[in-house]
Amino acid sequence: MAHPDFYVSAVQYNSDGSHIAKLRVHRVDKTNGTFKEGSYSDVTRPQVIESVEKNVTFTTIVRKPDGGWRLGAALEIMSVKTDYLKTVRDESTRDNLEKLPTF
Repeated sequence: MAHPDFYVSAVQYNSDGSHIAKLRVHRVDKTNGTFKEGSYSDVTRPQVIESVEKNVTFTTIVRKPDGGWRLGAALEIMSVKTDYLKTVRDESTRDNLEKLPTF
């Protein structure tokens, strides 16, 4: 299985909570799937959408109770009146990246 280009560990929503404004992304070592937890960038939603359109891959990661990480789902762009970032295909007009924590 190929590793994604980036992991997404947290999100920041806009002021009314309806859209993701920023995503916390970690560059993935493509040879082994590892990443440096303290090394990340907070990037805007439009930047991630543009990257996905250019075939850059993102997968969510979720903190486990033991402090480790589990892989979530791959990000996809879904157009429902506008582009949304989702890991679950549905017709809702909200971004949906599992239940990542906010920052």
